[in-house]
Amino acid sequence: MTALFRVGALGALLLLGAPSAWASALDRARDCLDRFNLSCAERELKSLESSNPDSQDAQRVRAWVAFHQGRYDEALTLIDRLQAQGVDVEAEEPYTPYRPTASAAQGMVETVEGGVRIRYYPGVDLVLADQAAASLRAARQTYDGIFGGGPEHDIVLDIFPTARRFIDASGLPPESVQTTNVIALSKWTRLLLTSPRALSRGYGWKDTVAHEYIHLVVAERTQNLAPVWLQEGLAKHLEGWWRGDVDAGLAAYNQSLLAKAVREDAFVPFEKFARSMAYLDSSEEAALAFAQVSTMVQFLIERAGAEALPVLLVRVRDGEDAFSVVADLAAFGTWPEFEAGWKQWVRTLPLVQQQLGDLPVVLDGDGDEFASDPLLSGRPDLARFTRLGDLLRDAGKPRAALVEYTKAEDPAGPPSPLLLARKAECHRSLGEMDAALDHARRGAALYPEYALIQVTLGRLLDARGETEEALVAWAAAQDTNPYDPEVQRALAQDYQALGREADARRHLRYARILATGGATDAAPTDTPIR
Repeated sequence: MTALFRVGALGALLLLGAPSAWASALDRARDCLDRFNLSCAERELKSLESSNPDSQDAQRVRAWVAFHQGRYDEALTLIDRLQAQGVDVEAEEPYTPYRPTASAAQGMVETVEGGVRIRYYPGVDLVLADQAAASLRAARQTYDGIFGGGPEHDIVLDIFPTARRFIDASGLPPESVQTTNVIALSKWTRLLLTSPRALSRGYGWKDTVAHEYIHLVVAERTQNLAPVWLQEGLAKHLEGWWRGDVDAGLAAYNQSLLAKAVREDAFVPFEKFARSMAYLDSSEEAALAFAQVSTMVQFLIERAGAEALPVLLVRVRDGEDAFSVVADLAAFGTWPEFEAGWKQWVRTLPLVQQQLGDLPVVLDGDGDEFASDPLLSGRPDLARFTRLGDLLRDAGKPRAALVEYTKAEDPAGPPSPLLLARKAECHRSLGEMDAALDHARRGAALYPEYALIQVTLGRLLDARGETEEALVAWAAAQDTNPYDPEVQRALAQDYQALGREADARRHLRYARILATGGATDAAPTDTPIR
């Protein structure tokens, strides 16, 4: 999920009495940043510095560029210098969190490779560093190709270790983040990500990196003129393409919401997320909005092909109305005709009709293990049966535990991935492997980002000797929650069994990092952020 904001206007700056030549350069630099073109702003800065490097305007643009490049301490030094000269940059840009971002990034280090700059907090987040770099490089190659180009500059990805730090750096109100579960952004020509360890169950952070990079490319290619609904539709539908998953549909939860909206003709109005998905009323409303715009992009691609996407961005960049362009490329006369065609097409999709619950987002260690479950998080009465089942299971009484887990289910509520995992383990203890796999596979299909169900499935498949299928489950668990040593060891074991020695060594390294809290295997070339 992403919110893109245009940088503030120049009105206050032009009252400062700078010579017209300098004001023009200042205007051009700001316009570059407004259009998400950092390379353009860097060129304007170089021009300013070549003429008068100590001018207030040069210092101002240098501060802007430094902030966009992720050099926060340098930006603050320049801002403080200007403040002493009577120029209050922060008052001119009250929505740009210069100081909160610098504070949030304190202690983070940077690794640079292949045009991407990954910054993270030392310790166990070292398991993210090279994976994030590889994912972002692959995303850059994929989406620059799809859209006909991308940013020229290095791509900065800040991985904040806590949700609190992410919120401080995002500039978003905490209540918006908590209501709609915003965990990543593309802003200021940078990518901001919450570490998966800040969420009790983790999340699909690699696809989220790709999602945010798509926003950056679309903003840059359209000079930041693409409306939010189009940005989000492109980012959501294409977020798995970097790993070759071009046929992936919506997650089961989003499908269930879309199916209900189709039945009741109750969609989220476009005007509700004109500024950002972050300001919708609930995580459920945000998930439905994502489902709407994602399938609209899917519908467009089915009718016009992926080759229509760079054409779409060029036409939007050139000032054409996005609604009209999408309708035209999909061979409809008007947007209402496109929308009617989309609704008719959606009705033909094999959407999950079952009522499902969203996986609650539990930030920074709040809540117990039930807090991330869509059923048990809101039902303390059912959680009591689950706890009793856990006691019986731990006491070696799986049959009795199954009775209590069944009591914890609610036929009128969403299925519980935790209960499916628990029941699978009980059936495994009883030697009933087919029943165990049925529960685990159902849970993984409905809630693929619930790491526990993937771990359960991986264990069961390894026990059956189905190594390749087990590897898929363990990899899904790792891509959601890479901090479980069991997951890293299982990946190393299965990769080794399949003769993939380099992959096995990589995950053994991750297991060592987790075992030592990152004290070993630290990247010696990583440098502190300045």
